[in-house]
Amino acid sequence: MKEFQFRLQKVLDTCKLKENLIEVKLAELERLAETQRVNLALMEQRRGEILLERGERRNNGASIKIEEEMLYERCLEDLEIRVEKMKVFIKQLEEQIRRTREELVAAAIERKVVEKVKEKQHEEFTLEVTRNDQKALDEIAVQSYLRR
Repeated sequence: MKEFQFRLQKVLDTCKLKENLIEVKLAELERLAETQRVNLALMEQRRGEILLERGERRNNGASIKIEEEMLYERCLEDLEIRVEKMKVFIKQLEEQIRRTREELVAAAIERKVVEKVKEKQHEEFTLEVTRNDQKALDEIAVQSYLRR
């Protein structure tokens, strides 16, 4: 009995490889996005600490030098700009993650279609082998009947 050979096995292997590569890309993007979210939280926390420190210095009754006030303002402005850039970057990452998920779904559907074709061809192959075996058995039965 000959072995089942799927004509589109290389296509199926390529579909699986493509799906795996997209999964890896998605995992990397999600890890990067999570890292950036943590960095954003740290920047916002630092901004809060600076505001608190400046407020405490103002409330202590000690006069703040203009240079110190300008330093606080520059630091806060810089942090605000970095926070806004980080938010834009995270939004872009989330959009890229969404598109990559869509690619992953499409790749999975493509792989499943090829696997269905393989299953159907395997069933047809099995049915054909069964028919051929049955024909051979019938022929043997007819030959043995005729010999008696």
